[in-house]
Amino acid sequence: MSQVFKIGIVVDVVPINALSRDWEYFEVPASIHGDATLSEKEWLEYKKMYLADGRPTPVTSHLLGPGNMWRGASGEYYDRELLEFSLARTINRMSQLGVKYLGAWGGHFRCQDGFDRNTAIDQAISTINIAADFAAQYGMEIALEPQAEQDTLFPRYLEGVEFAKRTGRKNVKVMADLNYFLELDQPLEDILKYPGYCLNVHVQGDGGAQPNVGNRKEVLLHLFRVLKDAGYDKGVSAACPWVSTREHQEPDFRYETDITLAFLRDLREKVYH
Repeated sequence: MSQVFKIGIVVDVVPINALSRDWEYFEVPASIHGDATLSEKEWLEYKKMYLADGRPTPVTSHLLGPGNMWRGASGEYYDRELLEFSLARTINRMSQLGVKYLGAWGGHFRCQDGFDRNTAIDQAISTINIAADFAAQYGMEIALEPQAEQDTLFPRYLEGVEFAKRTGRKNVKVMADLNYFLELDQPLEDILKYPGYCLNVHVQGDGGAQPNVGNRKEVLLHLFRVLKDAGYDKGVSAACPWVSTREHQEPDFRYETDITLAFLRDLREKVYH
């Protein structure tokens, strides 16, 4: 029987206490809840929140911060000293939650106009190796997230795989984000070319909202069939801005996350019945 992936949610916006117990794991926003600039007291409050809930936290997003340039992993904003401090402290904090896979967004790996591309690539590889060294201390892996923008160093999924290989590190692999696949019209079957390299998956609906918004049912079924063929048994995270599907100014997180989870579980059941 095929391995079945788990369904989780990125808790960068949605409060943990608003979520049904049926969500199978949390994806931790590392630079929000475990950021190196948080005091130890602030960090311990977040840590206590996760441990009190008790659900698994196998994966992170936001490893290098929320902004396009902040803590630049390459290019004109590169700062090795800052990266070493930030990655060491944040990765240590994530290890305390039992995280296995550290998501590194491709938007931090850029070559700005006028900047030497070879230098940017060298800086990016250096950044990834710093992260991989710290991650290895805790048995973690790095999941590079190709981000689809053309000034990034690995905008496409297969380019992310090749970049991961170029680092020469066994604990550096990739993750798949549905939005970025669709943005560059990449075939989802690219995941099957290196099935062992995929450490995490993000899904969204139309306009980047939650997966049940718009008309992505068939696309999601296609993705889930690819994951089944790949023997993928890790996580598929709802990684999205949340919009209201009812007549509210602001989304009701419990209502929206409940219907989103039901939608994803139904699609998973259709594929793995």
